[in-house]
Amino acid sequence: MQRMNKKLWCLVVIMVFSTICAPYLNADAKTKIAIVDLDSQGDKAKSQESGKMAAQLLTAAFVQEGRFDVVERQALQKVIEEQQLGVSGLIDANTAVQLGRVIGATFIVTGAVISYPQGMDMVVKILETESATIKFADRLSGGTSAALFKKIPSFVAEIVKQFPIEGLIIQLRGKKVTLDIGEKAGVSKGMQFKVYEEGPFIKHPVTGDILGREKTQIGFITVTEVQEKLSFAKVTKEEPKQKVALSHRVVSLKKAPMKTVDYSVSAASSGIRFERTWGRKGTGTGDFYLPYGIAADAAGIVYVADTYNNRIQMFDVNGTYVRSWGQKGTGQGDLIVPYDVAVDGQGNVYVADTYNFRVQKFDSTGKFILQWGRKGKGNGEFAFLSGIATGPEGRVYTTDAKMHRIQVFDNEGQYLQTWGRPGKDNGSFVVPMGITVDDQGNVYVADSKMRRVQKFDSSGRFLIAITDSRFVYPIDVAVDKNSGNLFVLDGASHNFWEVSPTGGIFRSFGGAGSNNAQFIKPYGLCTDAAGNVFVADSGNSRIQKFGP
Repeated sequence: MQRMNKKLWCLVVIMVFSTICAPYLNADAKTKIAIVDLDSQGDKAKSQESGKMAAQLLTAAFVQEGRFDVVERQALQKVIEEQQLGVSGLIDANTAVQLGRVIGATFIVTGAVISYPQGMDMVVKILETESATIKFADRLSGGTSAALFKKIPSFVAEIVKQFPIEGLIIQLRGKKVTLDIGEKAGVSKGMQFKVYEEGPFIKHPVTGDILGREKTQIGFITVTEVQEKLSFAKVTKEEPKQKVALSHRVVSLKKAPMKTVDYSVSAASSGIRFERTWGRKGTGTGDFYLPYGIAADAAGIVYVADTYNNRIQMFDVNGTYVRSWGQKGTGQGDLIVPYDVAVDGQGNVYVADTYNFRVQKFDSTGKFILQWGRKGKGNGEFAFLSGIATGPEGRVYTTDAKMHRIQVFDNEGQYLQTWGRPGKDNGSFVVPMGITVDDQGNVYVADSKMRRVQKFDSSGRFLIAITDSRFVYPIDVAVDKNSGNLFVLDGASHNFWEVSPTGGIFRSFGGAGSNNAQFIKPYGLCTDAAGNVFVADSGNSRIQKFGP
């Protein structure tokens, strides 16, 4: 009996110890992340197995940062083989969720390394397994694989900053709390954290799958002092009937966005779908070599800036060749790397003759009419003429990616106004590329490096910024005249988005590849009066049409 009491006493001690200490046993636990082999696209990337190499370097860089518990690559590969997931490169969200649940990872890193004649890109996406959504996406570029891979450590360091810092309250004295995270985890003085309590896991009643976990918001704290592995904070707010306590978890608050946009979807989706594709890489009639710009007139004729063939090509709405003009040179009608093309209501064609630092105007048959501009930083001059569009009243709008500004001219080339400057504020730009104008004269600019589209009235007054975490490098924008929706082309994630006028995303089209409705580094898109969408699929040297 006495022996049984001792055993019972020991059991009670163990249970009490476990209850008191359980919250602290995982105090050093980190969010688990797994990096799968990236897809290799393009001849050079495939021959060098660049995707696999990039994944190894990404793994090392995430380990070095110390913010995540990184799944060991051999263990990850074993799970992939056992589960027969066939994971490689740009995996879909459902597969990521399945893999994440098996290995207990919160995030899956996926993507692709893509080689081109002029360099290489690495596209990285981070999928959250619980919500099956993309939490981060970005692009890294380099002239060679060595140059690209050299940038990975600093690239990962910037990625890590995008994720909230999580920790645990390990000490509490009145309104003063101590956290188990400090400078090493990225905590700084003045940083705010949300305090929450984790509840039980929520399971699906039929499948038994874990769907998530209850989280109750307790309050907020602000950091007052930071050490290497610890930080101290004060309680700034507690929710009604809630009290900040030991073992509560904390998560850093994200910084407020530059502009709050109404993301409610107020219009209807256009319902477009893939119709056809035309063109191939080459120099012959109807061939392309990295076509960047594209425009359509009222009659449905499509004009393509065949950029590295230094010419403009015309096609009917079904892709039948009509005519072409231009050759490499500096004379009237000659072109050097034209980045964009636009057409006005009278059928006149305006070409962003980028490396000649000028705009050229032609009639609908390609006959030269006039030109304006030269290299420079003044009014009417260009440093890098990246986009061109026409609007009501005969105005011509241009973007300058190096000067980070918009310039406006009349249809005779007379300078009218300019707006924009380098910066992150609303109305400022960082590498603006594509531009379009709607029938009301509103101007939309793909502010590429800032991952947003900015909208202005005809006089250049800022209206709204359209942003979304899924935008990586929005390079062009077009307006659907029928629905009023926008189409935003993302050159880094190889797709385009249909977006409501206020910014709510309906759906996306595309993905990396060379099949129908897939793209490689697309640069331009446009719409016509019938509701068709045309995409300059630059890396595949072709045009793709999507129709209602």
